[in-house]
Amino acid sequence: MNLAVADMTVATFFAPQYVLTHSFTHPDGLTGTILCRILTGGNLGWIGAAASVFTLVVTSIERYYAVLYPHENNGRISNRKLKVIIPCSWIFGVVINIPGFICANYVKAEQACAYVCPEEWIGQLYSSTWCLLVAFLPVCLMTSLYSRVVFTLWFKSAKSDENSSQQLQGVMKVRKRVTLMVLIISFIFGVCWLTDSANYVAYYFFSYPAFLPYAASNTMILFNSAINPVVYA
Repeated sequence: MNLAVADMTVATFFAPQYVLTHSFTHPDGLTGTILCRILTGGNLGWIGAAASVFTLVVTSIERYYAVLYPHENNGRISNRKLKVIIPCSWIFGVVINIPGFICANYVKAEQACAYVCPEEWIGQLYSSTWCLLVAFLPVCLMTSLYSRVVFTLWFKSAKSDENSSQQLQGVMKVRKRVTLMVLIISFIFGVCWLTDSANYVAYYFFSYPAFLPYAASNTMILFNSAINPVVYA
């Protein structure tokens, strides 16, 4: 449910940036800056995107413990843990997007909101941190955990399934289906988020005209949020 809310937040607050801004004249000056930072700059959508990433990582850790250590309680997500995990996902989203709220400004010449940082190194540090914490490290962690899960379910458990009870085989079948689901979600996540993060790093470090890559990478983030509920269903 937290993942669904996070993904809906992405769609809800990307809409003002890409749809609503074409239906009215965006004010400039202080009003335009405030509007960019709160609504039309997409910052609230990026908070949801970061919360979605956090939730996917937590899910991968839970799947890992559920498959490799099914009789232990350490990796299980209890109601008490959820009361910590869910707020932490949104706190993470807010904290990592603080530079976005600081740097978002309305650029009248481009008639669009853009990240204009007071110093070049701030943009470079922001894009590098985002790439590391929201794309590269989650992809590495999820790949590592799910590779262990896949090995256990598809190879290691194959030998024991022959002599196991019918009930245990049923449990393993369910685990395989759920794990396949999160594998698909994680693969799509990796492709979408690494592309987006690499684009922003390249923009801040090499300053190339970024309209088409920017539009394409943001579309992939929207695609990631749109496909998650379809895969879960």
